[in-house]
Amino acid sequence: MLRVAQIIILSLSICSASAAFAGDAVKLAEEAEALVTKGDGPAAYDKMRQSLAAVSDSIPFNVRKAFFVSTKPVMFGSYDRVANNEFAAGSSLVTYAEPIGLAWVPNGSGVSSAFTVDFELRNPGGELLAEQKAFGNFKIESREPLFEIFTPLTLDVSAVPAGDYVLKYVFNDTNSKKSTSVEQRFKLK
Repeated sequence: MLRVAQIIILSLSICSASAAFAGDAVKLAEEAEALVTKGDGPAAYDKMRQSLAAVSDSIPFNVRKAFFVSTKPVMFGSYDRVANNEFAAGSSLVTYAEPIGLAWVPNGSGVSSAFTVDFELRNPGGELLAEQKAFGNFKIESREPLFEIFTPLTLDVSAVPAGDYVLKYVFNDTNSKKSTSVEQRFKLK
């Protein structure tokens, strides 16, 4: 979603528009490869970012990765995934998640994106035990759209008794009004 030459904001309601942007991504990647051959690394890098932006704009809003981690990560891709999804009663659960396909809108000298995260806690039978809308509320402002976005989500389950559970996070893109969700099963011992 990073662009150097221009920022393109898309409405993806027409399938042919997605195909056109996929073609743009290939064309931009080919231009980047030609720039690498010429030895112009910075220009090649910028073209590849434009290519990635075209791809990112054409994919549905989704979550690329979501899993429990042992500690709250501080940067994209820097996490320690837990060995299994069993935790001691009284724990807090930390999820590492990477939303992709966020919509970016111009905001003066740059762009912004925003999303909220709801949670639902259920037993294995599907009974809703707890929920909260906009449990997480995130706004990102940048000079250019960003690709490597992550969010650490920490849920305190210290009052939840031992047993098996299903945690569902619903990600809501504020700009596009699209949503996606991920579920994580876990056990408290």
